[in-house]
Amino acid sequence: MSQLESLGLALAVATFAFLAILVFALWWSWRQRTVAAAPRDTLEPRAPRESRLPKLPRRAAHEPDVEISPSRLARISRKAPLEIPGYESWAEPVSASEPAIVETQLEAIVAEVEQAAHRIEPAEAGSLRLVPQIPPRDAISTNSWLGGRPRLPAGMAWPRIDDQPADFLAQIDCAALPRDLWSGLGPRDGALAFFIHRRKADVRVLHIHEPGLPTASPFTLNDPEGWFGPHGDLTADDLAPFAIRAFPEWPVDLVAVDHDGADVRDDGEADETGSRLFEHGYDIADPAFHPFDWGSMTAMVALLEMRLDQLAGDEMPGASGEGDAAEQCVAINREARVRAQEIVAIVHDSAARHDFSPGDATAVMAALHAIRWAKAVVIVDPDTGAERTETITLPLTTHRPDANLWVHDYQSILFDRAKHAWCANPDNLSAPARAFYEPWWRELAAREMAAMGHEPFRHLHDFDEERDMVLLELPSSGLMSRRFGAGDNLVVTIDRADLAIGNFSRLRVQLSG
Repeated sequence: MSQLESLGLALAVATFAFLAILVFALWWSWRQRTVAAAPRDTLEPRAPRESRLPKLPRRAAHEPDVEISPSRLARISRKAPLEIPGYESWAEPVSASEPAIVETQLEAIVAEVEQAAHRIEPAEAGSLRLVPQIPPRDAISTNSWLGGRPRLPAGMAWPRIDDQPADFLAQIDCAALPRDLWSGLGPRDGALAFFIHRRKADVRVLHIHEPGLPTASPFTLNDPEGWFGPHGDLTADDLAPFAIRAFPEWPVDLVAVDHDGADVRDDGEADETGSRLFEHGYDIADPAFHPFDWGSMTAMVALLEMRLDQLAGDEMPGASGEGDAAEQCVAINREARVRAQEIVAIVHDSAARHDFSPGDATAVMAALHAIRWAKAVVIVDPDTGAERTETITLPLTTHRPDANLWVHDYQSILFDRAKHAWCANPDNLSAPARAFYEPWWRELAAREMAAMGHEPFRHLHDFDEERDMVLLELPSSGLMSRRFGAGDNLVVTIDRADLAIGNFSRLRVQLSG
């Protein structure tokens, strides 16, 4: 109901109540009143000679004969007077009495309210952005987040869809929602928890009145046809075993979008930092890329061990060519493989014996940086455009676009593990690592930002802006480790009438590409 309709309804109710009170007051003041006779005591019969009071004549008390004329009723109710046979028009003279004054006052009030209503512009429905906190604030004060663990009421079983445990997507604090979101409809207490079928676009929304403690999922995201999709294509080929199969628990701020202000969401799609790393090269001997616990350290050396097989035998990078140059290249790579395997063995032994320390990572990365390996690359002369093949040698920790042995794959693994460790506690990462990753994560978060109460970012086949409200739109996000379809957006909508009564059983879930 709009504000104008609300004002009209309030005015009608007030007018009706005032007229009802006025009619009752007039009726009460003019009604015929019958005086009840006082009770008489039962007296014993007396002899005539014992009478002490003279007998008084009994006459009925005069009672005024008063009626409300049709003209008076007409002025009160604003209806035509009734035609009553035999009623004389002089019974109630028309005069500027109190009802007329009241009518004038009411008309003035009506005019004032109508003018105020015309001055009120219809309120636009608000929208919301779910902005990831970077860095996160106090976990105790965090009431809205994406991924991780829901806070289900005590004793509540994990939600299931089609008799299968569902994947948890997000939990939103209803008390923090803006008043104009969804045109004021929907709950403003408790929390909304979103769950999705493991393979189908089928979503369940729970309105949790009293959230409890964090509840761990009964399974990992191990379904190959599910929604798991971390940054760096860790679900493909031989890198899949290194990915942490979970949606990171990322706290978000609920930021209202000003209709006339700037949107915190970025419409771009390019991953500038990741592209820049690959195209311009980098060295993981930099402290920003050091492993930060034994899990990231052992994952790094396991990947290195897999890639060292490319440095064995005659079919190795840099083995092309003839004569002494080719033989020298083969010799360099064989030596690199042997020295690297020694470091890998030391790491595995230390991980089983000692607690991790940053000094361990520094020593390992320095040792790997001291190892050189060789590769034949094609060089283009900038002046003539002619191509020539050259053999280059690089530290084992250095990445070049034309010499990608293992470093960039390790960086993808570290990116994935770093974000999970950082969400649990930002102090898990070193200062150089945070200084490098946090700006990159902000860049991704702005491009992959979730939203509520808005018009869908992309076209939806079944969306009626007069009927539907967007409960939640989740883009595919490498940062949040989720992928819908071929990089689409998951859009959950609800009918306005259902949202008004809190009925979340008839949702529409679509992928917008």
